[in-house]
Parts: sequence; structure tokens; C-alpha cells
Amino acid sequence: LDQTLTAISASIPVDLMPGADDPCNYLLPQQPFHRCLLPSTTCYANVGRVTNPHGFEMDGVSFMGTSGQNIDDVLRFVGHEDRVGAMAATLEWGHTAPTAPDTLPAFPFVDRDPFLVTECPHVYFVGNQPKLEVALMEGPEGQRTRLISLPSFAETQTAVLVNLQDLSCHPITFASSVGN
Repeated sequence: LDQTLTAISASIPVDLMPGADDPCNYLLPQQPFHRCLLPSTTCYANVGRVTNPHGFEMDGVSFMGTSGQNIDDVLRFVGHEDRVGAMAATLEWGHTAPTAPDTLPAFPFVDRDPFLVTECPHVYFVGNQPKLEVALMEGPEGQRTRLISLPSFAETQTAVLVNLQDLSCHPITFASSVGN
């Protein structure tokens, strides 16, 4: 992974967010990967070791995302598997992790809640989901958010490119014919 990310990060910026099964803390918000896990990759200035959840802005488009634990936990308590619907609900509720700390392990916070959604993002993505799903949500004040439920890259080798002009999504799959 370190060699692959080093090759990629030599030409494009990369943010690396931990997930549920990664070698980092278990409680949300998960802290960034330790630098020693990816020694070559983290030498590049354009590699961000980021928390989970993570928010950022690119060319005026705001992104907010998680590695999926929040949506997986919400769906434990409802009678459906509508992952995009659960994502939309967390935005409507203004909280990315509404079940934390009761059933979703999270650090206890006294003065502030890091999971509050104070501004509606243009793109809300959630990783490690069963399949790729994309939807467009419109808020009560006309704000639009592209919802992206991303499948596990380890299982599907699929990533999604987001057009920053119109928020359209374009999946790309990295496949290898080696050994076939």
C-alpha cells in the first residue's frame, strides 16, 4: 500500500482516512494513521493523514465523509437497508453520528460535539458500503448535496470521480488481468 500510494501521491493530492478495521484507534472520531505505517507516502506534502469523519473543500466545493461506521450503526436500528436514505437522514438531523456514544463507540465530549453538521456540504460520502449508490438531496432552503455510498475499495477496486462543476459521479474500476 505504501508503494502504491507513493506512486499516486507523486502526481495528485491524497487524503488517507482510517476505517473500522484499520490499525488506529477504534473510537470516533478516529485519529489519522500514524506516520510510521506509511513511511514513503507520508514524505509527500500533498498527502493528508486525516480523521474519520473528515471534511474538506476543493475549488469551492465542500466535502464531508466517513468510513461508514455511522451509517452501519444507524441501520442496525431500522427495518430497511436504504443506505442513501440513512445518509440523508443524518444530514437532516444535523449529526453525522447520531447513535454515538450509545451504540457507536466515540470519545466522550463535554464542551463540543465534533459530529454536528453546521453547514450542509455539497458532497457527503460514506465508505465501506455494500454497493455504489448515488443520489441528490435537496434541503429545505434549496441547498443540494450529492450523496455517495461507496463500496469497499478492497473488495471492488472501485473509486468515484466527482465533477466539481455539476457534482456528477463517475465510477472507475481498477482491474487487473494478472493470473487470468
